[in-house]
Amino acid sequence: MKAVGMEPQVLIDILVGAKIGVVYPFGTDHRGDLVVTSYALKQAGLPSSMAGAVVQLEDVEETAPGNFVWKFNPDVTLIRPFKVHGTMELYDVDDDLIHAEPTNWFNVEKENEGHAKIADWMDSYVAAHPDIDRIPRAEIPDDIAALAISFDEWREAYFNFLFKPLKAQKQELRTKRYDVDPL
Repeated sequence: MKAVGMEPQVLIDILVGAKIGVVYPFGTDHRGDLVVTSYALKQAGLPSSMAGAVVQLEDVEETAPGNFVWKFNPDVTLIRPFKVHGTMELYDVDDDLIHAEPTNWFNVEKENEGHAKIADWMDSYVAAHPDIDRIPRAEIPDDIAALAISFDEWREAYFNFLFKPLKAQKQELRTKRYDVDPL
């Protein structure tokens, strides 16, 4: 799949849904799936050399000579982070490295929807089994388990790409929330 690098903060802005365009000094005829990645910039608390999501490149508009705005669809497919050597040019990444997460854990609204889905199921299960200490894995539907496992595993993978993680990031990202056995 085609990929392009950008500053780490710009990647974060795309992941949270705050940015749907990036300015580059070059255009492209490519449209469709595009992996967005962060450069190897060393900025405390931000990801470095990381593939973060798949976006849909919908249009590229030249706004001035040597100034191109790449326009993305606001729907972002979060992927399990993997190492890249991102550059400010279009390059290829191996499709086998791209694993879509079941929700965008980086977008607060999408994350809350994912947690609500898990919590609703857990609440109904616990209401029917009030004396249990831990829900047996065999009782958890695969879609709920996949969502919970994704949350914990994505956070762990993301943490590994942070340059000089902040104290709050260390506390938050190293703590498992669901601790569900793999499928």
